[in-house]
Amino acid sequence: MALSYSAGRAKVLQIAEQQSTYRRIGQDNVPLHDTIGGIAAEDVISPKSIPEYDTSAMDGYAVHSQATAAASEQAPVTFKTNTNLCVEIMTGAIFPDGYDACVKIEDTVLVDSPAGRHILITKPVAQNANRRFAGSDILSGDVVVKQGEAVRPSHILPLASIGFDSIPLAQKPRVGIWSTGKEMINGKGATRDANGPYLTAAVREMGLHGAFLGVLGDDPAGLHDHVRAAVGSREYDLLITSGAVSKGRFDHVRDVLDKMGAEIVFHGLAIRPGHPVLFALIPGVKGRTAFFGLPGNPGAAAACFRFLAVPYLRVLQGRAMERPILARVLRQPETSKAKHGCHSMQNTDCFRHGVLSTSVTGQLIVEPSAEQSPAKLGPFITANCWIHFRPDHPPGPGATDLVECYPISSTGTIHLSTSLLN
Repeated sequence: MALSYSAGRAKVLQIAEQQSTYRRIGQDNVPLHDTIGGIAAEDVISPKSIPEYDTSAMDGYAVHSQATAAASEQAPVTFKTNTNLCVEIMTGAIFPDGYDACVKIEDTVLVDSPAGRHILITKPVAQNANRRFAGSDILSGDVVVKQGEAVRPSHILPLASIGFDSIPLAQKPRVGIWSTGKEMINGKGATRDANGPYLTAAVREMGLHGAFLGVLGDDPAGLHDHVRAAVGSREYDLLITSGAVSKGRFDHVRDVLDKMGAEIVFHGLAIRPGHPVLFALIPGVKGRTAFFGLPGNPGAAAACFRFLAVPYLRVLQGRAMERPILARVLRQPETSKAKHGCHSMQNTDCFRHGVLSTSVTGQLIVEPSAEQSPAKLGPFITANCWIHFRPDHPPGPGATDLVECYPISSTGTIHLSTSLLN
């Protein structure tokens, strides 16, 4: 009986924790303008309060509010500017000592006379009007970016205002990727490699170093030499192949790993698509290198990468695990005649791509793609999410109304569609 997805994922996360320690994934101090998408290596804490001093919220004049209490249009209060009763002040400037309010410049009438410049105030100014108090925005000791959090453009505003010009980011894991299969390298009529470009792009989308190392044929010796060289280089934190992990005549990945003395953590999970997926640790001179052998069907490779390799890489970076988005499923993807269905398979986790959207009433709804064959890639043009049907709530007749959804993007970002349904 194949290992369950939950048990396999738990092994993946446990090993990722161990690998992040022994491989000493460190940190780099990165200039602020280059941090977008990077992962904070530690809590970034404000060393001071913002604003540091009481400041003005408007261009205008600092005044004593009590002196304006009787002001009216019929009897305006007059102040000579830049005296001990009225000081011109600009937005963001430090509030002068002894003053307790700022009157906006547009709420004054400016009068020049031989005696100097004066302002007329025609209505009372409330105490502390247009005054920002020290520490009213960010306090000293506040966490601006949490450890393991991806830096967003919105973080730059507070970081720059505090005075950070760089912050510590986790070093980016390096991932080496191969595709396998002589059918993709024999020239005319060959199958186009979709997995290599996709996996490389998905790794890079996470802000990591993804290197496509080529398409390997069906020669076990060649596969051994390439993998051994990559492990020996110590350049990669994770190696990924796609294809050659099932039980076909040219599926040599497992045999090659066995001969290399690799620890096979699991080979096969109770999931659809992607049940032949393999996870191993390959020994090297200085420790072991993690290895995912993904299935060759592109849809299966994409699902296994999203639900096994992405969690592994998140832990390696010190990131928190994703939380699913719960949505009401509009249409079940399986029927009794469905060729790629899994509702009849007990204890199987099913991953189905689809479109997550909001209804006109604001409800989150998801519709699985009509075609779920892992060999067909047309649905990926419109899909924006993966739907996880757990074994206790499989797809098909009688399935639960609410399902777990994850962004199809490996970054965890989703672009919702808009549905016309209520």
